[in-house]
Amino acid sequence: MHLPDPAQPPGPSFSFTLDNDHLRKLARTPVSVHKILVVMLVPRSQDEWLRAGHDRLDLRHCCYWVNLAGRPVTGRHRTTVRIPTSRIFDDRALCEIMTRVGTGGRP
Repeated sequence: MHLPDPAQPPGPSFSFTLDNDHLRKLARTPVSVHKILVVMLVPRSQDEWLRAGHDRLDLRHCCYWVNLAGRPVTGRHRTTVRIPTSRIFDDRALCEIMTRVGTGGRP
């Protein structure tokens, strides 16, 4: 059986489970300081995290982000949320988030 590479999740989103106490902190509204959840996915094998060559250095991982403001707790101790694979957390995404928040918007 071939398991999918967790660093490249298939589909428009993937599941992530977090403790309800953490979700409550991230989901609190209204907020004066916006919070986002950033999840990093890496290949299962640590040997695949980094590949070096003469012309480049590849770091195999990807971070995704989601704003959980207002998200309800649904589990008894932990809650599973969906993380959109369209929301890659990189330098461009961070600048866009900061711009939105700076003009009074949400991340």
